[in-house]
Amino acid sequence: MGHKRYGYLPKSKIWRDIVDSLGGFALGKIDAVSIAQKTLQNVQKRYSNLENDPSINASFEYLVEVAYAFKQEQPLKYLSEKNILSEKEAFSFFQLVKGVNNYKNNELVSHEYQTFARQAAVDAINNWYKQNIDKGQTLFSNDIDQEAVFRKASNGSGFCELSRLYFSKLTERYLKYFLEREAAIKISNISDRNRFSKEIEKEIDHISKHAFETAKITQSFSAGWYNNHVKDSIPERGEIRHFLNTSFGKMKGELLREEAK
Repeated sequence: MGHKRYGYLPKSKIWRDIVDSLGGFALGKIDAVSIAQKTLQNVQKRYSNLENDPSINASFEYLVEVAYAFKQEQPLKYLSEKNILSEKEAFSFFQLVKGVNNYKNNELVSHEYQTFARQAAVDAINNWYKQNIDKGQTLFSNDIDQEAVFRKASNGSGFCELSRLYFSKLTERYLKYFLEREAAIKISNISDRNRFSKEIEKEIDHISKHAFETAKITQSFSAGWYNNHVKDSIPERGEIRHFLNTSFGKMKGELLREEAK
């Protein structure tokens, strides 16, 4: 389990093509390939440290807690005992989104890491929920059985989808962050730099899809890990760190293969 290969980013543009399509007005004067490679190298380097960051551990552990809660007969009671939600309020997915910011919020080394981690968890919950409600319903529909929706995340197949979204959103944010940072170094003209940043927003769908395809490498591993380790209790922090180490390692390898293209 966990060694299935999905092939090299089959449905998205390769990274250097995405970068090459950004802001030709400025990139014609510089080496777009070097920006693409440097961005990937920065993300790969960050991957090597993420599993040791307490904010990353806390945000991912939060998703495990949510999935595990809906294995219980009374998920709201479990979540309230963990100080994630309040039993006094009617359950809603908005509470789960809000709870990310309060979960072990004192465990941090870097506010930057914490911001990326929380945002990735929020995005994962938000996107997973939208994908699992019935067709025609929206986030604000009143007739949704929200507990029933989140019970879909309580098994390996549901959790691996939630996990993939988390890794893809984290990667998307890092790709955008380091792309902007590297471009700021290479593009000296402020006007061109600002226009380049606007171009990134136009290409965000390609960046998002690229990150999502990169994260696919973690999917089968996530399902197996969840089924093996999230049965009668939440795994110890060391086991969660081991899972993150393996998952980020898989994604780093995927980006390394792309850099070599």
